[in-house]
Amino acid sequence: MDAETYSLLEKLGLTEYEAKTLSTLFTLREAEAPDISRSAQVPKTRVYDVLEKLINRNLIIEIKGRPKLYRAVEPQKAIDVLLLGKKSQLKDLEDEAVTVKESFESAIAGKDEAGEKVMKVKDKQDFERILGQELLKATKSIQGLTELTDEHEIVHDALKRAKQKNVTIRLLNSFPSKKLKEVADVKHFNHGMNAFIIDGKKVVLAISDFKKQKLDYHFTILTDHLPMATTLLHYFDSHWGKGKSY
Repeated sequence: MDAETYSLLEKLGLTEYEAKTLSTLFTLREAEAPDISRSAQVPKTRVYDVLEKLINRNLIIEIKGRPKLYRAVEPQKAIDVLLLGKKSQLKDLEDEAVTVKESFESAIAGKDEAGEKVMKVKDKQDFERILGQELLKATKSIQGLTELTDEHEIVHDALKRAKQKNVTIRLLNSFPSKKLKEVADVKHFNHGMNAFIIDGKKVVLAISDFKKQKLDYHFTILTDHLPMATTLLHYFDSHWGKGKSY
């Protein structure tokens, strides 16, 4: 038995006994069940059940007669059949994953945490992950006074997904970024801030300077703070006309 073939068959979804049986038949080409059982080291009490399953998967052919014989399809065809089945399973899994992710996003969007809080993280990407979660809760609009570069992939992805939900996104970015133009109406304006106003009432505001290396970083999330949101929106609107398109 070719150990490499046997290992591949298992990776493609066959059980141990199924892989042993099919791999053995690739070598024997055609054989009776007792001979297959002996060569493949599959118990006699299991070999007929295994053969039946392989027949149902179009991997071997049953030849009627006395004695009954079994023949494997061509190895290339068998592997193609198993690959196709694996791809189909993966597609089904991807579809299921998308449904579950969408249901979680809907649940999160419907259960916003109230109040005001200051948070501390040690890694800049942890801030990006939390910011991304907050951006995905937007239902109408996102305005941002940002310092995003093309390397901020987590935030870019969140903005892209928000746009797909028809959220209006406007950004005043401190750095020119062609990548941002794909997901938002963006202008270049050097303001030095890192703040997002979500749906006109929630504010995510960086307190620390995230451009510098620090032991930890602070930011605040104001869930329903109209005074702060309104102040930042006025600042945003007053500088929008000064921003440079690129």
